[in-house]
Amino acid sequence: MRERTNRRRTAGRPLLVITGLFVAGTALTWLAVTHLAYATGMAGTSGHLSVQSCSYGDTGGHRYPHCHGIFRSDDGTVVDTDATVDSDLPVGSTVALRRTSSDTYEQIGVDAVFGWLALSLFGLVVLTLGATAVRARTGPETGSRRLRVLLGVLFTATLTSAFIGGVAGLLQGL
Repeated sequence: MRERTNRRRTAGRPLLVITGLFVAGTALTWLAVTHLAYATGMAGTSGHLSVQSCSYGDTGGHRYPHCHGIFRSDDGTVVDTDATVDSDLPVGSTVALRRTSSDTYEQIGVDAVFGWLALSLFGLVVLTLGATAVRARTGPETGSRRLRVLLGVLFTATLTSAFIGGVAGLLQGL
């Protein structure tokens, strides 16, 4: 009797893991693609921030930069005298940004594009892991090989994108 009870308890765990993979993959992909649209200039209002000051907030033992200044859109329709971006920028510099629909600011450039692309691809990796887990539970190996190949391609593209974004970010800081 005890063995049957343990089986019932563990029978739902794979379903819970698979559901978690699909939920996490969907949320991660949605978040990253949204930011990717701003980083590539496909969404938002383009403009420049004149950095007037920077401060640092402490959260969980880490210091996070917040730079403040005046944002002016390229077309002159938006001026925000209290704009804030969560990046460490030199005071007195002017940086290109995109204003989002929620009135926050996203940095643009190769590093931002490849960083958000890497996160988008990682979300797809998680979704593909969920599909692979479903396929493994439901039957024959027919589609499993294709899913594993897709998983490998997505993971390789994720790492490549993250590497390019990281190098671009380092070079931008020089």
